[in-house]
Amino acid sequence: MIRIAAAALFTAVVSVVYVVPGAPVTARAAAPPAWVGTWSAAQVTAAATGLSHTGFRDRTVRDIVHTSVGGRELRIRISNVFGTKPLEIADVRVALRQTGARTVTGSSHRLTFGGRDTVTIPAEQREFSDPVRLSVGAEQDLAVSIYVKQATGPATWHPAAVATSYYSTPGDHTGTTSATAYPDKIFAWYFLDGVDVVNPSVAGAVVTFGASTSNGVGSTRDGNERYLDDLARRLLKLPAGLRLSVLNAGISANQLLGGGGTAGQSAVTRFYRDVIEQTGVRAVILWEGTNDIGEHPDLSPSQLTDAYRQLIGIAHKHGIAVVGATLQPDQGANYYTAQGNKVRQAVNRWIRSSGAFDAVADFDAVLRDPFDRAEMLPAYDSGDHLHPNDAGYKAIANSIDVSTLSFLVSG
Repeated sequence: MIRIAAAALFTAVVSVVYVVPGAPVTARAAAPPAWVGTWSAAQVTAAATGLSHTGFRDRTVRDIVHTSVGGRELRIRISNVFGTKPLEIADVRVALRQTGARTVTGSSHRLTFGGRDTVTIPAEQREFSDPVRLSVGAEQDLAVSIYVKQATGPATWHPAAVATSYYSTPGDHTGTTSATAYPDKIFAWYFLDGVDVVNPSVAGAVVTFGASTSNGVGSTRDGNERYLDDLARRLLKLPAGLRLSVLNAGISANQLLGGGGTAGQSAVTRFYRDVIEQTGVRAVILWEGTNDIGEHPDLSPSQLTDAYRQLIGIAHKHGIAVVGATLQPDQGANYYTAQGNKVRQAVNRWIRSSGAFDAVADFDAVLRDPFDRAEMLPAYDSGDHLHPNDAGYKAIANSIDVSTLSFLVSG
């Protein structure tokens, strides 16, 4: 199965996304999962300074999230994976978001944990809430308000959210509808790392796994114009029973092999938590390695391809198909080198031709300038020559053949 697409502003036709002939397509869905993830954010350790370092005490964090699919029931997952001590949650509510920090009147629901209004999550752990009946739409903004009375210490969080959330003046403001108690904006998500729904028309979830490009850096803040958002909108158009949700597992500055700090653990280290343990996951789009090459242009291509094989093996063991995405051109970026570009090209050749992946997403072919293939097409460049803009993200989302994803999931 091969699909082709025309590069914007040019007539050249390029191969974009295809199932690899003879690839070990192992993911098959016997039945739609009862629960499926509709939103997620990969978490990292606190920074050395700032709000994540000091944490919160007697404050309410109102995380604003955007669903990919809707459902008739909802549950959330709170993370203390990078906390240094138990995280005491005194109150949590979920509501439909109106605008800013304001919520829709009458939509607020208190969440419980094992029937209790409070929960203490040990360090290095995370916890699901009990289900709550709340009709949630696809592409719906939710406000998840988390109140912590006791000092949290350094907080588990997701920086560079490309979205605006809020935290309150002192006190429990989880049930507050107005924005008055939330004067402070934060461009990160704290504690919340997943939202699941019940939706029998959804066959499973696709995880977009990688670094800042998977995270959507370069797209318009609060615009929901990451490539995963564009892909989610396309997948919603599939017939019931074939639709897929999309979950974000991108972390800015993340690397395939190295890791640490707010760049997150290496892809190899975090893959199980951020992909395998996602609810209802059936496929993953792996777009990772650009930062490894940028920081270490003397890397051998085999160091990256061996890591890809390791991740593919883990995914296949759990019945999850893997789509390999080629690495985007980055000439002009602050860490670009000619040697690094040679490594990138070698890695991309392997991704296209090795047969190791279940399918290939040729993002390099979509984004590159046909007059200089080491450089991103100006119309798709956010300005730093590394991250696509809204148009670039939409182009790569549109290059993905949703029938290919449906095939990988359902056969």
